[in-house]
Amino acid sequence: MSSGHGQPEAEIIPPGGQPSGSNQSGDFTNNPMTMPRITYALFAIACISGFPMLIGLIVAYIARSEAPGWLHGHYTFLIGTFWGGLLLILLGVVTWVIGVGMLLLWILPLWYVIRVVRGWVLLENRQAVPNPGSLLFG
Repeated sequence: MSSGHGQPEAEIIPPGGQPSGSNQSGDFTNNPMTMPRITYALFAIACISGFPMLIGLIVAYIARSEAPGWLHGHYTFLIGTFWGGLLLILLGVVTWVIGVGMLLLWILPLWYVIRVVRGWVLLENRQAVPNPGSLLFG
């Protein structure tokens, strides 16, 4: 299978077909782990810049409706992370005057990172989040 110039011939793939060396199980678009990984990555990037979290929230709401049961819990967990974080920010700002807000706003990044890391580890181990509705760590 090489042309006269020492290079391999291009493989002709019919529409909807697979290359001869491809593996359907590793297909990026058909892998159920793809969207939750992207969503966790967006939440992780949000540690540096908050904007990707909004994109991750939208992805989580959309993907949750078609996800299998155990992945549904991961999306619920991520959605809870967004709304719980927003609640902690609001409580921190409101209680700043009495000093409690400083503590809440100091704890918030730690709480957020632990939730994202714990959820992602559970995802990679193909385990459901035990209590996705919890505002603690699942």
